[in-house]
Amino acid sequence: MGMKGAISLGKKRKIISAAALTAAAVTGIHIANRLMFFYSTIKERLGCTQDSFYKWRFGNVYYSKTGEGAPLLLVHQLDYASSAYEWKGVVDTLSKTHTVYTLDLLGCGRSDKPKVTYTNYLYVQLLNDFVKEVIKAKTDVMTSGNAANLAAMACFMEPSLYNRLVFIQPGRISDTSRCPKANHKALKYFMEVPVLGTLVYNIISSKKQLRKQFTGEYFFDADNVDDELVEAFCEAAHLGGASARYLYASVRSHFTDIYVGNAVRQLDHSIYVIGSDAGESTAALEEYEEYNPAVETAVIKNTKRLPHLENPDAIIELCGIYLE
Repeated sequence: MGMKGAISLGKKRKIISAAALTAAAVTGIHIANRLMFFYSTIKERLGCTQDSFYKWRFGNVYYSKTGEGAPLLLVHQLDYASSAYEWKGVVDTLSKTHTVYTLDLLGCGRSDKPKVTYTNYLYVQLLNDFVKEVIKAKTDVMTSGNAANLAAMACFMEPSLYNRLVFIQPGRISDTSRCPKANHKALKYFMEVPVLGTLVYNIISSKKQLRKQFTGEYFFDADNVDDELVEAFCEAAHLGGASARYLYASVRSHFTDIYVGNAVRQLDHSIYVIGSDAGESTAALEEYEEYNPAVETAVIKNTKRLPHLENPDAIIELCGIYLE
Protein backbone atom coordinates (compact mmCIF):
# COMPACT_ATOMS: atom_id res chain seq x y z
CA MET A 1 0.00 0.00 0.00
CA GLY A 2 2.86 2.34 0.85
CA MET A 3 4.51 1.77 -2.51
CA LYS A 4 1.26 2.33 -4.39
CA GLY A 5 0.61 5.50 -2.43
CA ALA A 6 4.10 6.76 -3.25
CA ILE A 7 3.59 6.08 -6.95
CA SER A 8 0.20 7.74 -6.85
CA LEU A 9 1.66 10.77 -5.10
CA GLY A 10 4.47 10.95 -7.67
CA LYS A 11 1.97 10.91 -10.54
CA LYS A 12 -0.03 13.66 -8.89
CA ARG A 13 3.08 15.79 -8.55
CA LYS A 14 3.91 15.28 -12.21
CA ILE A 15 0.37 16.22 -13.23
CA ILE A 16 0.49 19.33 -11.05
CA SER A 17 3.90 20.29 -12.46
CA ALA A 18 2.71 19.79 -16.04
CA ALA A 19 -0.41 21.84 -15.36
CA ALA A 20 1.67 24.62 -13.83
CA LEU A 21 4.05 24.65 -16.79
CA THR A 22 1.13 24.70 -19.22
CA ALA A 23 -0.51 27.56 -17.36
CA ALA A 24 2.76 29.48 -17.34
CA ALA A 25 3.25 28.89 -21.08
CA VAL A 26 -0.30 30.00 -21.89
CA THR A 27 0.14 33.09 -19.74
CA GLY A 28 3.43 33.89 -21.46
CA ILE A 29 1.89 33.49 -24.92
CA HIS A 30 -1.07 35.64 -23.88
CA ILE A 31 1.25 38.43 -22.70
CA ALA A 32 3.30 38.17 -25.89
CA ASN A 33 0.10 38.45 -27.95
CA ARG A 34 -0.99 41.54 -26.04
CA LEU A 35 2.37 43.17 -26.58
CA MET A 36 2.26 42.37 -30.30
CA PHE A 37 -1.10 44.08 -30.70
CA PHE A 38 0.09 47.06 -28.66
CA TYR A 39 3.34 47.67 -30.54
CA SER A 40 1.70 47.08 -33.93
CA THR A 41 -0.77 49.92 -33.39
CA ILE A 42 1.23 52.40 -31.30
CA LYS A 43 2.30 54.63 -34.22
CA GLU A 44 -1.29 55.24 -35.37
CA ARG A 45 -0.43 55.28 -39.06
CA LEU A 46 -4.08 55.05 -40.11
CA GLY A 47 -5.61 57.78 -37.93
CA CYS A 48 -9.28 58.76 -37.71
CA THR A 49 -9.26 62.53 -38.20
CA GLN A 50 -12.37 64.14 -39.74
CA ASP A 51 -13.88 60.81 -40.63
CA SER A 52 -17.03 59.00 -39.61
CA PHE A 53 -18.44 55.64 -38.64
CA TYR A 54 -21.44 54.11 -40.33
CA LYS A 55 -23.44 52.37 -37.63
CA TRP A 56 -24.33 49.19 -39.46
CA ARG A 57 -26.39 46.41 -37.90
CA PHE A 58 -23.39 44.06 -37.67
CA GLY A 59 -20.91 46.64 -36.40
CA ASN A 60 -19.52 50.13 -36.88
CA VAL A 61 -17.87 50.66 -40.27
CA TYR A 62 -15.24 53.34 -40.67
CA TYR A 63 -15.49 55.57 -43.76
CA SER A 64 -14.36 58.90 -45.18
CA LYS A 65 -15.93 61.36 -47.59
CA THR A 66 -13.96 63.94 -49.59
CA GLY A 67 -14.47 66.17 -52.61
CA GLU A 68 -17.45 67.14 -54.73
CA GLY A 69 -19.07 65.68 -57.81
CA ALA A 70 -20.50 62.32 -58.84
CA PRO A 71 -20.09 59.75 -56.03
CA LEU A 72 -17.28 57.22 -56.26
CA LEU A 73 -16.90 54.40 -53.74
CA LEU A 74 -13.43 52.89 -53.30
CA VAL A 75 -13.34 49.37 -51.83
CA HIS A 76 -10.02 47.87 -50.71
CA GLN A 77 -9.17 44.18 -51.12
CA LEU A 78 -10.79 41.84 -48.62
CA ASP A 79 -7.76 40.89 -46.58
CA TYR A 80 -6.87 40.87 -42.89
CA ALA A 81 -4.20 43.60 -43.30
CA SER A 82 -6.05 45.85 -45.75
CA SER A 83 -7.94 49.07 -45.20
CA ALA A 84 -8.86 52.28 -46.99
CA TYR A 85 -5.16 53.17 -46.66
CA GLU A 86 -4.77 51.34 -49.98
CA TRP A 87 -6.26 54.36 -51.74
CA LYS A 88 -4.03 57.05 -50.21
CA GLY A 89 -2.26 57.72 -53.53
CA VAL A 90 -5.43 58.41 -55.55
CA VAL A 91 -8.01 59.93 -53.18
CA ASP A 92 -6.84 63.54 -53.32
CA THR A 93 -6.77 63.68 -57.12
CA LEU A 94 -10.05 61.82 -57.61
CA SER A 95 -11.80 64.06 -55.08
CA LYS A 96 -11.23 67.03 -57.38
CA THR A 97 -13.88 65.67 -59.73
CA HIS A 98 -15.83 63.22 -57.53
CA THR A 99 -17.29 62.87 -54.08
CA VAL A 100 -15.01 60.05 -53.00
CA TYR A 101 -16.05 57.59 -50.33
CA THR A 102 -13.64 55.10 -48.82
CA LEU A 103 -14.43 52.55 -46.14
CA ASP A 104 -12.73 49.90 -44.07
CA LEU A 105 -14.75 46.75 -44.67
CA LEU A 106 -16.17 45.09 -41.58
CA GLY A 107 -13.39 43.06 -39.97
CA CYS A 108 -10.71 45.32 -41.47
CA GLY A 109 -8.69 48.30 -40.30
CA ARG A 110 -10.58 50.77 -38.10
CA SER A 111 -13.97 49.10 -38.47
CA ASP A 112 -15.40 46.72 -35.89
CA LYS A 113 -14.13 43.15 -36.04
CA PRO A 114 -16.88 40.94 -34.67
CA LYS A 115 -16.22 37.28 -33.94
CA VAL A 116 -18.33 35.90 -36.79
CA THR A 117 -17.93 33.88 -39.95
CA TYR A 118 -17.46 36.40 -42.74
CA THR A 119 -19.16 35.64 -46.06
CA ASN A 120 -19.55 37.24 -49.46
CA TYR A 121 -23.22 37.90 -48.78
CA LEU A 122 -22.37 39.78 -45.57
CA TYR A 123 -20.31 42.24 -47.60
CA VAL A 124 -22.89 42.44 -50.38
CA GLN A 125 -25.37 43.61 -47.75
CA LEU A 126 -22.82 46.07 -46.36
CA LEU A 127 -22.07 47.69 -49.74
CA ASN A 128 -25.72 47.96 -50.73
CA ASP A 129 -26.75 49.36 -47.35
CA PHE A 130 -23.85 51.83 -47.42
CA VAL A 131 -24.86 53.14 -50.84
CA LYS A 132 -28.51 53.44 -49.82
CA GLU A 133 -28.01 54.94 -46.37
CA VAL A 134 -24.79 56.95 -46.64
CA ILE A 135 -24.15 57.85 -50.29
CA LYS A 136 -27.87 58.00 -51.18
CA ALA A 137 -27.22 58.20 -54.93
CA LYS A 138 -26.28 55.98 -57.83
CA THR A 139 -22.55 55.50 -57.52
CA ASP A 140 -19.45 54.41 -59.40
CA VAL A 141 -17.36 51.75 -57.66
CA MET A 142 -13.66 51.00 -57.86
CA THR A 143 -12.32 47.88 -56.14
CA SER A 144 -9.02 46.25 -55.35
CA GLY A 145 -8.30 42.54 -55.69
CA ASN A 146 -10.98 40.14 -54.49
CA ALA A 147 -13.29 43.02 -53.55
CA ALA A 148 -14.35 42.86 -57.21
CA ASN A 149 -16.37 39.78 -56.25
CA LEU A 150 -18.21 41.75 -53.57
CA ALA A 151 -19.02 44.63 -55.90
CA ALA A 152 -20.07 42.34 -58.75
CA MET A 153 -22.54 40.49 -56.52
CA ALA A 154 -23.77 43.70 -54.88
CA CYS A 155 -24.47 45.22 -58.29
CA PHE A 156 -26.08 41.99 -59.45
CA MET A 157 -28.39 41.99 -56.41
CA GLU A 158 -29.36 45.69 -56.68
CA PRO A 159 -28.26 47.04 -60.07
CA SER A 160 -30.08 50.36 -59.69
CA LEU A 161 -27.62 51.43 -56.98
CA TYR A 162 -24.58 51.38 -59.23
CA ASN A 163 -23.26 53.09 -62.31
CA ARG A 164 -19.79 52.12 -63.58
CA LEU A 165 -17.59 49.38 -62.12
CA VAL A 166 -13.78 49.51 -62.13
CA PHE A 167 -12.00 46.37 -60.93
CA ILE A 168 -8.27 46.65 -60.19
CA GLN A 169 -6.39 43.35 -60.22
CA PRO A 170 -9.34 41.02 -59.65
CA GLY A 171 -8.65 37.32 -59.44
CA ARG A 172 -9.74 34.79 -62.03
CA ILE A 173 -13.49 34.22 -62.20
CA SER A 174 -12.93 30.46 -62.28
CA ASP A 175 -11.24 30.66 -58.87
CA THR A 176 -14.32 32.16 -57.23
CA SER A 177 -16.09 28.80 -57.25
CA ARG A 178 -13.96 27.49 -54.39
CA CYS A 179 -15.86 26.45 -51.27
CA PRO A 180 -14.85 25.36 -47.76
CA LYS A 181 -13.74 21.74 -47.45
CA ALA A 182 -13.01 19.72 -44.34
CA ASN A 183 -9.40 20.92 -44.11
CA HIS A 184 -10.50 24.55 -44.54
CA LYS A 185 -13.04 24.20 -41.75
CA ALA A 186 -10.37 22.65 -39.54
CA LEU A 187 -8.05 25.59 -40.25
CA LYS A 188 -10.79 28.06 -39.39
CA TYR A 189 -11.52 26.23 -36.14
CA PHE A 190 -7.82 26.26 -35.19
CA MET A 191 -7.37 29.96 -35.98
CA GLU A 192 -10.33 30.84 -33.77
CA VAL A 193 -8.88 29.00 -30.77
CA PRO A 194 -7.96 31.56 -28.07
CA VAL A 195 -4.28 32.29 -27.34
CA LEU A 196 -2.76 29.72 -29.73
CA GLY A 197 -4.79 30.82 -32.75
CA THR A 198 -3.96 34.42 -31.86
CA LEU A 199 -0.25 33.58 -31.66
CA VAL A 200 -0.29 32.05 -35.14
CA TYR A 201 -2.20 35.08 -36.44
CA ASN A 202 0.40 37.42 -34.92
CA ILE A 203 3.19 35.52 -36.64
CA ILE A 204 1.37 35.65 -39.99
CA SER A 205 0.57 39.37 -39.64
CA SER A 206 3.97 40.50 -38.32
CA LYS A 207 5.89 43.30 -40.01
CA LYS A 208 8.45 40.78 -41.24
CA GLN A 209 5.83 38.64 -42.97
CA LEU A 210 3.95 41.63 -44.39
CA ARG A 211 7.15 43.02 -45.84
CA LYS A 212 7.69 39.66 -47.56
CA GLN A 213 4.17 39.92 -49.00
CA PHE A 214 4.84 43.40 -50.35
CA THR A 215 8.16 42.52 -51.95
CA GLY A 216 6.96 39.17 -53.27
CA GLU A 217 3.27 39.60 -54.14
CA TYR A 218 2.06 43.19 -53.82
CA PHE A 219 4.78 45.31 -55.48
CA PHE A 220 6.82 44.78 -58.63
CA ASP A 221 9.72 46.91 -57.37
CA ALA A 222 10.82 46.04 -53.83
CA ASP A 223 12.52 49.45 -53.53
CA ASN A 224 9.05 51.06 -53.45
CA VAL A 225 8.20 49.27 -50.21
CA ASP A 226 8.89 51.62 -47.30
CA ASP A 227 8.47 51.22 -43.53
CA GLU A 228 5.40 53.45 -43.32
CA LEU A 229 3.55 51.28 -45.83
CA VAL A 230 4.32 48.05 -43.98
CA GLU A 231 3.51 49.62 -40.61
CA ALA A 232 0.13 50.86 -41.86
CA PHE A 233 -0.84 47.39 -43.04
CA CYS A 234 0.45 45.84 -39.82
CA GLU A 235 -1.62 48.31 -37.81
CA ALA A 236 -4.73 47.53 -39.85
CA ALA A 237 -4.20 43.83 -39.12
CA HIS A 238 -3.99 44.40 -35.35
CA LEU A 239 -6.55 47.08 -34.56
CA GLY A 240 -9.42 45.59 -32.60
CA GLY A 241 -7.30 43.04 -30.79
CA ALA A 242 -7.46 39.27 -31.08
CA SER A 243 -10.81 39.22 -32.89
CA ALA A 244 -8.94 40.46 -35.99
CA ARG A 245 -8.04 36.84 -36.72
CA TYR A 246 -11.65 35.92 -37.51
CA LEU A 247 -11.58 37.59 -40.92
CA TYR A 248 -8.28 35.91 -41.75
CA ALA A 249 -9.80 32.55 -40.85
CA SER A 250 -12.89 33.14 -43.01
CA VAL A 251 -10.99 34.36 -46.08
CA ARG A 252 -8.29 31.72 -45.85
CA SER A 253 -10.94 29.01 -45.52
CA HIS A 254 -12.93 30.28 -48.57
CA PHE A 255 -16.04 31.29 -46.63
CA THR A 256 -15.92 34.66 -48.43
CA ASP A 257 -15.74 33.08 -51.90
CA ILE A 258 -18.73 32.83 -54.22
CA TYR A 259 -18.96 32.13 -57.93
CA VAL A 260 -19.39 35.46 -59.75
CA GLY A 261 -19.38 34.20 -63.34
CA ASN A 262 -23.14 34.42 -63.80
CA ALA A 263 -23.21 37.91 -62.30
CA VAL A 264 -20.43 39.20 -64.54
CA ARG A 265 -22.09 37.63 -67.57
CA GLN A 266 -25.47 39.26 -66.88
CA LEU A 267 -24.42 42.71 -65.65
CA ASP A 268 -25.48 45.48 -68.01
CA HIS A 269 -23.20 48.09 -66.46
CA SER A 270 -19.97 49.53 -67.84
CA ILE A 271 -17.20 47.32 -66.45
CA TYR A 272 -13.52 48.19 -66.66
CA VAL A 273 -10.85 45.75 -65.49
CA ILE A 274 -7.30 46.91 -64.80
CA GLY A 275 -4.50 44.39 -64.42
CA SER A 276 -0.76 43.97 -64.81
CA ASP A 277 1.40 42.11 -67.32
CA ALA A 278 1.89 39.22 -64.88
CA GLY A 279 0.60 35.81 -65.99
CA GLU A 280 -2.21 35.40 -63.46
CA SER A 281 -3.46 38.94 -64.06
CA THR A 282 -3.49 38.45 -67.82
CA ALA A 283 -5.53 35.26 -67.37
CA ALA A 284 -8.02 37.09 -65.16
CA LEU A 285 -8.50 39.87 -67.73
CA GLU A 286 -9.08 37.32 -70.46
CA GLU A 287 -11.71 35.54 -68.39
CA TYR A 288 -13.63 38.77 -67.78
CA GLU A 289 -13.66 39.44 -71.52
CA GLU A 290 -14.88 35.90 -72.19
CA TYR A 291 -17.71 36.12 -69.67
CA ASN A 292 -18.79 39.59 -70.79
CA PRO A 293 -17.55 40.87 -74.18
CA ALA A 294 -18.54 44.42 -73.19
CA VAL A 295 -15.84 44.50 -70.53
CA GLU A 296 -12.94 46.86 -71.29
CA THR A 297 -9.48 45.98 -70.00
CA ALA A 298 -6.20 47.80 -69.47
CA VAL A 299 -2.72 46.75 -68.34
CA ILE A 300 -0.32 48.68 -66.13
CA LYS A 301 3.14 47.27 -66.67
CA ASN A 302 5.69 46.69 -63.94
CA THR A 303 3.14 46.34 -61.17
CA LYS A 304 1.65 43.47 -59.22
CA ARG A 305 -1.37 43.22 -56.90
CA LEU A 306 -1.53 46.84 -55.70
CA PRO A 307 -0.90 49.15 -58.68
CA HIS A 308 -2.94 51.92 -57.04
CA LEU A 309 -0.27 52.04 -54.31
CA GLU A 310 2.77 51.36 -56.46
CA ASN A 311 1.79 53.44 -59.50
CA PRO A 312 -1.17 55.66 -58.52
CA ASP A 313 -0.60 58.05 -61.43
CA ALA A 314 -1.39 55.27 -63.91
CA ILE A 315 -4.64 54.49 -62.10
CA ILE A 316 -5.60 58.17 -62.03
CA GLU A 317 -4.95 58.44 -65.78
CA LEU A 318 -7.24 55.47 -66.50
CA CYS A 319 -9.92 56.88 -64.18
CA GLY A 320 -9.82 60.03 -66.27
CA ILE A 321 -10.88 57.87 -69.22
CA TYR A 322 -13.32 55.50 -67.51
CA LEU A 323 -15.06 57.79 -65.02
CA GLU A 324 -15.39 61.09 -66.85
